[in-house]
Amino acid sequence: MSRGDYGQTYHQTDSRRSKAPGSGRKAYLNLAQGLLKADPAILQGAETFFGLTINGSLELVQMTVARLYDKTRGAVTVPVMLAQARGQTGRFQRGTPREVQTAIAKFEKTIRGLEPVLAAVRKRRNEWLAHLDARTISDPNALSAKARLSIPDLERVFKETENLLLEVSSLYDGTFGDLRFLGGDDYKGALDSIRKAKCAFIESYEKEFGTTYTRLRPKDFTVDNFKMW
Repeated sequence: MSRGDYGQTYHQTDSRRSKAPGSGRKAYLNLAQGLLKADPAILQGAETFFGLTINGSLELVQMTVARLYDKTRGAVTVPVMLAQARGQTGRFQRGTPREVQTAIAKFEKTIRGLEPVLAAVRKRRNEWLAHLDARTISDPNALSAKARLSIPDLERVFKETENLLLEVSSLYDGTFGDLRFLGGDDYKGALDSIRKAKCAFIESYEKEFGTTYTRLRPKDFTVDNFKMW
């Protein structure tokens, strides 16, 4: 049984919905997914910037998962929180000890089911993200083969972890609600501004030269994008 105060661990783990470094755990993934689905005509104006942003976001996603399920002694993690809760069920204000034990057992089983994904994340963290392994440097493709990981895998980890934290927090003190980062989708506004600017440029180009702009144009092409009413 893991020692320590469950309440403190719960608040440290749950506070990651709004404070660094875990605050963006879901926002990082949403940002990467959003940019991967974005209109190529918008991204092509700054391919290096958007490419680095996508790759960086995906690396941060993996590091966040690694922190939440870290096996380092003394780390504040989701499994540690559940282990402490098992020995302190009487502190839960919104659930009986039996309800709490049932929820803990369910989520411990869930975490065991996530182990193949968590193992891949740990390997990537240990051999590339946090530390450089000589074997990875000499053969980067070997790591991808040994530690296969996909965006759906990461989505699954976040979904299961969110369900876990929401149910445990509701039993502990009645807290409920989505675990999301305020402003986590504001990149959409930035992309729309780029779209409008590109549309305005194309409109101006065609008027000035009297010819059709033949390069890639935004899928949602509009005119008078910055007209003041």
